[in-house]
Order: sequence, then C-alpha cells, then structure tokens
Amino acid sequence: MLVPESVLNGYSSCGFVMIGANQQQVHSDLAQLRARAAQVWSEGALRFVFERSRDAILLLDDGVFIDCNQAAVDMLRANGKDELLSLSPSDLSPAIQPDGTPSSIKSQQMNAVALERGSHRFEWLAKRRNGSEFPVEVLLTAIPFQERQILYVVWRDISRRKETERELSKSREAEDAFRAGQGRVLEMIAQGATLSDVLASLVTLIEAQSEGMICSVLQLSEDGKYIRHGAAPRLPEIYVQAVNGAPIGPKNGSCGTAMYRGQPVIVTDMLTDPLWEDYRELAKLSGLRACWSTPIFTGQGKVLGSFAMYYREPQAPTGSEARLTEVATHIAGIAIEHERAQNELQHTRSELAHVARVTTMGELAASIAHEVNQPLGAIVGNADICLSWLREKEVDLKQLAEALEDIAGDGHRASQIISRIRSLVKKHVPEKSPLNLSDVAREVIGLVGHEAQRKQVTIHPQLSESLPVVEADRVQLQQVLLNLCMNGIEAMHETDANQRQLTVQTVLSDGSVLAAVSDRGMGIEPANAEQLFKPFHTTKSGGLGMGLAISRSIIESFGGKLWAESNAGGGAIFSFSLPVRSQEIS
Repeated sequence: MLVPESVLNGYSSCGFVMIGANQQQVHSDLAQLRARAAQVWSEGALRFVFERSRDAILLLDDGVFIDCNQAAVDMLRANGKDELLSLSPSDLSPAIQPDGTPSSIKSQQMNAVALERGSHRFEWLAKRRNGSEFPVEVLLTAIPFQERQILYVVWRDISRRKETERELSKSREAEDAFRAGQGRVLEMIAQGATLSDVLASLVTLIEAQSEGMICSVLQLSEDGKYIRHGAAPRLPEIYVQAVNGAPIGPKNGSCGTAMYRGQPVIVTDMLTDPLWEDYRELAKLSGLRACWSTPIFTGQGKVLGSFAMYYREPQAPTGSEARLTEVATHIAGIAIEHERAQNELQHTRSELAHVARVTTMGELAASIAHEVNQPLGAIVGNADICLSWLREKEVDLKQLAEALEDIAGDGHRASQIISRIRSLVKKHVPEKSPLNLSDVAREVIGLVGHEAQRKQVTIHPQLSESLPVVEADRVQLQQVLLNLCMNGIEAMHETDANQRQLTVQTVLSDGSVLAAVSDRGMGIEPANAEQLFKPFHTTKSGGLGMGLAISRSIIESFGGKLWAESNAGGGAIFSFSLPVRSQEIS
C-alpha cells in the first residue's frame, strides 16, 4: 500500500495532503507510479475516505502531483482533476510568504525539519487558481516508503480562524484604547483639570465607542432642584442653553426625570413620549429623537447629575450601551465629587485663613492702635489750631489752608490704614490679579513697623524695584508675609536687643519671584524644618499652629513653594517663590 491506512485516517480530515520524495531520487517511470497509486487508492475504505473527505487531498512525488480528490479541486478552484494534476506546487503558493521569505526557500526549510523530527506543523499562505490567497495550517509527516522517506503533507484552510483572530485583535486594541482613554480622564482629575474639561473629555471618549451616538453630562444643583450644564460638545447650543437651569421633576424629559426618580429613563422617541411633552419643540429644533438618561450618584447614593445618550432617529437600547453608561456615570461621579470636595476644601481653607488673619491682627492690636492714633492725633491737633486762628480778628488764610491740607492728608492716611486692616480682617473670595511682590511687602512692613519698634526689632527692607508681576490674591499674599514677619519678630524675643534684625527681601531668582524673611532668633534644626509646616505644630504658647500650614497652602495654590532653612548668621530664613505671570515671559 502506498500510504498506511492509519496515517490517512489520522490526517485526511485536516486538509490538503501532499506526498514528496527525496530530491536525490528520480523515478524512471512516472506512468507506472501513477498506475500503482491509482490501484492502491482504489482499494476499499481507503479510497472512500480519500474521495469523500471534505478536506482537499493531493499526492505529490518528486515535485509532481499524482492524484487528488474533488475537495482539492473545489478548494483550489481548478477546472477539474486533470488541470490540477498538471500544476506544480509553486503554482499553488505566492512567491513570497507573509514573513518575507520566498515560498521555495521556506518550503525546503519546513521539509527538512519534518524529515529530521518526523513531523512538523506550521502556517502557510496558499493560492487558488483565480489568484486569491488564503492561509492554511500545514502538517508534514515523514513516513518510510520503499526504502526512502516520504513527506505526508496536510493543509487546513484557516481563513475563518484568521478572520476571527483579526476581529479579536481589533476588539482588544479598541478595548485597550478605551481603557487608556479612561486612564487619561482620571489623570486629568488627579492633576486638577477643570470639571468642564474633564467632563468634555469623558463625553468625547464615550461617543467614540459608538457611531451616531451623542452624549452629555448634566449636574444637579446643590439644592437638588435644577439642572446645571456639565458637558455636551456635540449637542446643539440651543438645546444646551434651554436645558441649563431647567427644573427636575416627574415629567421633565429624560434627564430631569432620571434625576428626580433616581432611576434610568429610556425614551425611544422624544416626539411621542409624554415625558417630553413640554420639550417636544426643542427636540424637533435640535434634531433629536431618542434619549436614554442614567443618574450619576455619589458613593453614598445621592444624585449628582445624569449621563445621557442621544440619537437622531428613534432607537431602543441593544444592551451594548450598558458598559459605556457604567463607565461614564462612574467617572463623572468621581469628577463631580472631586470638584465639590475641592470647593469645600477651599472654603475651609478660606475660613481657617480668615481666623488666622484675625488672630494675627489681634496680636497687632497695639501697633494698629498706634498707627491709627498718629493721624487722628494730628487731625485733632490741626483742628484745634484752626479753631484758635478763626477766633482771632485777623486770620492768616495761607496758614489756615496749610493746616486744613494737613488735616485732609492725615484723614486720608487714617482711611488707608483702616482700609488695609479691614481687607485683612473681613472674609473675601480669593481672586487672582497681577501683583508686584515688592509693593505687597511694603504694605506689610508698614503694618508691622510699630510692632517691630515696640519689640526693639530693626527691619531691613531689601526690595527689588524691577520685579515682574505674579498672579495671586493680594490679601492672601499679605497674610503670608505678615505671618512670616510676625513669626520672625516673635522668634527674636530672647535675642540681644542690638542683634534683633528682620530682613525682608524680594528678588528675581531662576525665573521666579522670590520673597525671603530672615531673622536672628533661635533658629531651626534642618531635620525639623518640614515639621514647622504641619497643622497644629507651634512653638508659641498661645499659637494655633496653623499659620505656616495655611501660608504654604496659599503659596502652593498660586503654583509656588514655601520652605524654611537655617540662617548662616544665626536664626532662620523663610522663603517662598511664585512663578512669573506667563505674559511676562518672553
């Protein structure tokens, strides 16, 4: 028998079978070989399997096809067996395989491996008679035949498997891209991007996952009554404006109803659904027909807003949208909660900063009284003089005018002092504006000047006259410098009176504006420098322990840094740097 029946039974179902002889051995009588093969293959069950197999089978010897079944003719789209048997193996493969190797060279390599190991399985690119190419899985098996090795070659068409693999690969790539997009949005939240930018990026990411879908994120107002715009990059502006500020309720469109109920609301046709009765014309003008809205919750189950999917044609969910909705509502919830937590934190910081300012102003009470009493005393004195002059028969109008000018000047001075004190004491919303740090430092030195004099401390201003401006809140910068100056004055209460020097410096350093307050007090241990900025840490008997912590948070909120270090001449130096306003950078 030409091929053992056990071999054929094991591999005929795999595909396309080719038998090749040792290239060194040449048959002298091809016709005799074909006749013998035909006789063998016609014997009983073996021929039945060969002919009835749904896989293509070909017999090959020394590069010549000697037999094939009908499945081979059909697979390779030949015009009958005679045409297929007249072909050479090179006619059934492209010149180059997908890995760039010529088919002739690669086939020799694969044959050699099969002869060495006994069998070898690999993938191959085959070619039909019409020129179309398709992938096959090849199994080569070396078997003995008439004192030589025969290669028993099996091909299986794996086009469907490859297509499935490509689809799976695309799906994995899309999933990886989707996960990466989620990561970028979460990173935006962590880096402090604005809520509007975060939600816009989230909506854009979700819309990219489904063609024809338009998305939006809406927020619920703090009092739980009204809709607030979040993000809707592709919704018509007329729709966005109409929805922003609308009330929620049991019959207020998809989003207003979803927020009111705390449950998803699916509207497949906005022009017929009763929930859209009051907004039907708006839907028509906006070209929208379907809207599915899902509430966004806090971790405690409180409604924060809603995420909506819109379509321009009536449409019902297919089920594939559930995961997108879950991702969108989860991330939107994180973003909105983070924003509200930041706002709450900012409010708390402002309250603490206000308490710290009031406390500091309490410490300056004596100095403030002195600062205010000076111009008031001058005003009273000049007023008394004017009155005495007016009682005389002849009034020197020139002298009277000068005295009145002094009164007016002192009045303005007192007003400015009170205004500065009020700005530091009253509550206010921090507001960035262009500031010259040297000007702010001069104002603070004016406030603490009498306190320093009272405690025998000499202030040495070293303020640059040509500083670029920074973006910050004036009152908050005054608070930071005031706190640093008062700390420096307090730190020198045990220093010899003639050594009590407080230096306030402003300078441009490494592209940033630097302010430094140095004293000659007890100093600090370098290892303990960071401890000073921790909340409730204080070296004062009656201190709150919040001044430096608040000062650092203020400076960092403006993109700067605040640190402490030892003073080479004894004492400590507290410095902070702020970035130069972007318009100032050339």
